[in-house]
Amino acid sequence: MEELSLIRLAQEGDTLAFRSLFDENKQQVFSIAFRYLKNAEDAEDVLQDTFIKAYHSLHKYSPEKGVNFGCWLNRICVNASIDALRKNKVREAHSLDTEEVVDVRANSPRSNPEKTALDKEIRGKIDQALNKLSPKQRMIFILRHYQEYNTREIAEYMNSTEGSVKKHLFRAVDTIKRRLRRLIMENDYGL
Repeated sequence: MEELSLIRLAQEGDTLAFRSLFDENKQQVFSIAFRYLKNAEDAEDVLQDTFIKAYHSLHKYSPEKGVNFGCWLNRICVNASIDALRKNKVREAHSLDTEEVVDVRANSPRSNPEKTALDKEIRGKIDQALNKLSPKQRMIFILRHYQEYNTREIAEYMNSTEGSVKKHLFRAVDTIKRRLRRLIMENDYGL
């Protein structure tokens, strides 16, 4: 069934239609929350919180305003993730446990253990650098580089201007580059 039809049915109280919307979008929402919180349990909590808030606010959603449903959900997820960071002080907590993220290449019979270790180290350094960013810069970086959204879409999610998004993204990238420069120079990864 088409997403717009599911939204209309869900707005009329059809719980099966809302369940379908949940099934179609849960992975994306979880992914954003996990990247933000670095913890699967907290990301699950934010996933649930996001869809509870979405369910209660569904009557306010209007596709005619030009924001697609995924954007609207992601905005709720961003806010719930920021709230979770504030409440639980997750910022300094768990670093990304790369074993929780399935890397198909690492499980391949042709995988290179040296490259896998290097990739893991680089991901860890990027995650450390991400944790040093402000929550807004972190979310913009994640949406742009992990979720592959453009600046217009990010501006919609963040309820901001494209200029502000570009400024925060530039600062985030610059901060991460400076933090990674030492790693690259020390190990001469040839990046």
